[in-house]
Amino acid sequence: MARDVYNDPEARSEMAALGFDAVPVAVLGELRLAILHADQLREMLGLPAEAPPGSYQELVAALNRVLEAVEEAVLLLPAEHISTPTPNRGRDIRELAYNIHYPVRVMAVSLDSGLFEWRTEKDFAKSRRFTAPAELVAFCREIRQNWQKRARLVGEEDAQNYTETLKDAFSNLQILESQAWHAAQHLRQIYVFLRAIGVEPAHEMTAEEMMPIHLGDTVF
Repeated sequence: MARDVYNDPEARSEMAALGFDAVPVAVLGELRLAILHADQLREMLGLPAEAPPGSYQELVAALNRVLEAVEEAVLLLPAEHISTPTPNRGRDIRELAYNIHYPVRVMAVSLDSGLFEWRTEKDFAKSRRFTAPAELVAFCREIRQNWQKRARLVGEEDAQNYTETLKDAFSNLQILESQAWHAAQHLRQIYVFLRAIGVEPAHEMTAEEMMPIHLGDTVF
C-alpha cells in the first residue's frame, strides 16, 4: 500500500519513526529500504532486474534534452510567480529546479569521486538566492553543461562501475537512470504548473522526445 507522507501526517510520523528522512522508501516486514533505483524494489520482492532502457550515452543525450526543456520552461515563468507554490508538495519553481539540478551536479562529481552524496533537506534554503527566472536558468544551464562535458567521456565499461550513495551502491548507469527519470518527471510537473498559472508552454516535450527515459501515466 502506497502512502503520501506529504499529505498524511500519520504516514510522515511513521516514516520518521523508521529512521527515514526522504522518500521514496519501502517497508516489507522487517525489511526497510530507502529507494534510489527501481531494481532495489524488484530485489526486495524477489523479482529479476530489468534491462537498462538504453546505453549510458543514450541516456546522457536524453537527460540533456530534458534539462534544456526545463530551462525553456522556467524562462516562460512570469517573475511575479517565482514564489508561487507548485502542485502536490507546494515547492515553488526555485526549489523544484534546484531539486532537479543539484543531484546532476553531484552525479558529475561522483564519476570521479565514487560517491554520490545527495541530500534534499536544504533545497529550499539554497534556492532562495534566485530572485528572477533568468538567474535560475543561468544556474541550471551551467550545471547541465558542466555535467554533460564530464558525462560524454564515460564509456560503457565505466558506466558499470559502482558508486556509493546514501542508499546503497549502484552502477553509474543506474544512477543516471534514476536522475534522468527524476528530471523528466519534474519537467512534466512544471508543465502542469505553468498551465495552472495561465502560461502555455511554447513546446511541451513529448514522451517520444524523452526516450529512452520511460515515465508512467501519473504526473503527481
